[in-house]
Amino acid sequence: MNRVAIYILTLVCLFLPVTTFAESVETAYQKARDAYYSLQNSSRKQMYRDQWQSVYKQFESVHERFPKTKRGADALYMCGKTTAGLYTISRIKTDAQRAVELFEQMAERYPDSSLADDALLRAGKLQEEALGNKTGAYIIYHRLVKTFPFGDMTKKAKARLTALATYAPPKKPLVKVAEKRVDQTFVKSAVGSAASAGGGRLTAVRYWSNPGYTRIVLDVSRDTQFSTHYLVPDPKEGNHPRLYVDIEKTRLSDGLKEPTVVDDGLLRQIRTGSPQEDTVRVVLDLDSMSDYKVFPLSDPWRIVIDVAGDKAPELKRRETEISALPDSANDAIAKVLKEAPKDQQPLHIPNMPAANTLRRIVVDAGHGGKDPGAVGPSGVYEKTVTLKMAKALAKELRRQIGCEVILTRSGDVYLPLEERTAIANKVGADLFISLHANANKSRKPYGIETYYLNFSKNDKAAAVAARENGTSLKQVSDLELILFDLMANAKINESSRLATEIQESLVKRVSKKYSKVRDLGVRQGPFYVLLGATMPSVLVETAFLSNPREEKRLNSSAYQKTAAEAIAHAVKNYAVNNKLIAVR
Repeated sequence: MNRVAIYILTLVCLFLPVTTFAESVETAYQKARDAYYSLQNSSRKQMYRDQWQSVYKQFESVHERFPKTKRGADALYMCGKTTAGLYTISRIKTDAQRAVELFEQMAERYPDSSLADDALLRAGKLQEEALGNKTGAYIIYHRLVKTFPFGDMTKKAKARLTALATYAPPKKPLVKVAEKRVDQTFVKSAVGSAASAGGGRLTAVRYWSNPGYTRIVLDVSRDTQFSTHYLVPDPKEGNHPRLYVDIEKTRLSDGLKEPTVVDDGLLRQIRTGSPQEDTVRVVLDLDSMSDYKVFPLSDPWRIVIDVAGDKAPELKRRETEISALPDSANDAIAKVLKEAPKDQQPLHIPNMPAANTLRRIVVDAGHGGKDPGAVGPSGVYEKTVTLKMAKALAKELRRQIGCEVILTRSGDVYLPLEERTAIANKVGADLFISLHANANKSRKPYGIETYYLNFSKNDKAAAVAARENGTSLKQVSDLELILFDLMANAKINESSRLATEIQESLVKRVSKKYSKVRDLGVRQGPFYVLLGATMPSVLVETAFLSNPREEKRLNSSAYQKTAAEAIAHAVKNYAVNNKLIAVR
């Protein structure tokens, strides 16, 4: 080989890895960018939190893998932009705060990037418009002008500094570190005073809504006493119906002092305030109401409010196999709230019957994200098994019945139990099926059992409910005390028939392919995930993950397919027996 050939070969060897590396960076970034624009072009996808999280994770991966490249900087900027986009849908202030942090990190780590001043301008706007922190916005705009005096965003930042001049911090000791310490001291003292008074804090207000149904969840930092009041509408005075909850020995978090406008045709807005120093009041301003229920859930403590409207949900066809995003409210009122008449009694009117068709089924894959559920002897997670089975069941339901199927989650994401039922109610589901894998301290128990919502008849059923609820047996007992008021619209008879069909079909079909299949029967229990469902709903324990033999089965696609076929066949039988005609 002559010297020229050797020289050329050497050059190829030197530059080939660099070229390959550059291509892998660009390929990864463009893939994330394509996912972002796909999300931007789908208003339906934008309604689901996990779609935003998926895009965010792709950009985050690019940044983490290639932090010293231009695309690493671009990816961190897009992490902020994606999170800011999520905020425009969720209206959760922590999303806006996270976006501010990401934009500030980007500007700090990559000051030479052409996007650094863009990042600070976006951070400033979020502080000013989304978070209402105009002093914080002023500080960010000032940093932009000082750090990037010749940047293309400097002119806009200077204009905002002029507009926010009255919010400029004092000139003397206001360094950023000092400001940070002051904020931390304030937060600690506020929390400390509430704790010392033996009280809690209202930390978040979440909601899922449409014109026919809304669920609101009040997250409280500790167990509290509360009372519910209904104010009848007064057309002469122009007053709409109002429902409010007073939470005792509780204070209001700073981020919840502005009203949350919903305007979904049922719920106008959510307001919060403090009629007394140690009481928080949450007011729901409604357009109409036919019924409501209010009940607490434990671990963590929260108060759930279900409101039914006069209108039937005007449902549009939705994408399937995607997780539903809760609209979330973190905001509510400043000055509401005088004492209301104490003789007002709750209004309870039965809901209108559903149409006699089977159009839409919600399939819930138990657990997910930070909640793995049960863990088998060889390390198989319940959350993994249930997701695979849910996808298989969705496929079978579409094939055998032809109805629409919606999954509460399509990936490894965490969903609170109350959110799962809310999704089913919100989309007007005709059936709700929650899939789980059973577990026991001993590895010997095995078998299949199906549950529906009711009072538990034995200790074993109560133990299963406690495990799936993430609570203690005592809390299950306490929950039964409030079930009396929740059972009226729970479709108990229909749920019982559906559970029986599923149990019989599962045992029969699984037994044909597998030995040692035990029929543990249909049981009743107070399960959080079924509370408040307005359609027939069941929880299926498909096998025992704690049993080595059944863990192996649950982890196999063959068993998952068999179980899915059996459940779908049962649903078809249920539909035929109840004269429900499946339509697309």
